Amino acid sequence: MFRVLALFINMKRKKYIASQSAKGALLLELLIVISLLAIILSVGSQAVFVSLQSSKISGERDVAVGLASEALEAVRGVAEEKWQNVFGLTKGSQYHPVSSGNKWILTASSENIALNSANYTRYIVIQNVCREADPNTRNVTGITDTNGTLATCTASGGVYDPSTQKVVVTVSWPNADPVTISEYFLRWRNKVCQQTDWSGGASSGAKNCPDTTYGGIDPAGEIDTSGGTLKLQ
Repeated sequence: MFRVLALFINMKRKKYIASQSAKGALLLELLIVISLLAIILSVGSQAVFVSLQSSKISGERDVAVGLASEALEAVRGVAEEKWQNVFGLTKGSQYHPVSSGNKWILTASSENIALNSANYTRYIVIQNVCREADPNTRNVTGITDTNGTLATCTASGGVYDPSTQKVVVTVSWPNADPVTISEYFLRWRNKVCQQTDWSGGASSGAKNCPDTTYGGIDPAGEIDTSGGTLKLQ
């Protein structure tokens, strides 16, 4: 009888040990599954965040490109109305377009634009243009110094072109590279007016019309004004 009881107790003990081992294995498997899920969720959330951030930056960049293009079109309108309104601006300084009545004007300083939960800074810079001296290959080759003098152009043997201006538009916003676009604007249309006074010395070659104080023709001797007529020499 004692032997049977001992066998019974031994069987129960083996079952208990097996049961505890199974529980331990199950717990280990559960911990492994939880760890794998945590890793997958972490990687997945990072991928979703990067995707959303990339989409946000891409959308903001599209807006910045649109704002820059709008500024270029505003400068185009200003130049077509009156070339002097572009040519007469301080070279290298910042300007921004402002709608006045039914037309655009350019005013000093940059501007801040809040659009679609982003804050953009936009400004326009006007630069002079120097062309190659050879009339057969007179392409745009460089920009004069930003204070508007001709020293850089003439020193390099180039020809200053008062009928061409380089317009550079920059749009920047936080946490992204700025958008910069540029274009060359040409003085293709001029007003016609009567000029009565050519005295006073050399001039830059770009004048307001009407303007009775041109200050001469540069270079001198190109036009003969004697006899009440203009004669190209």
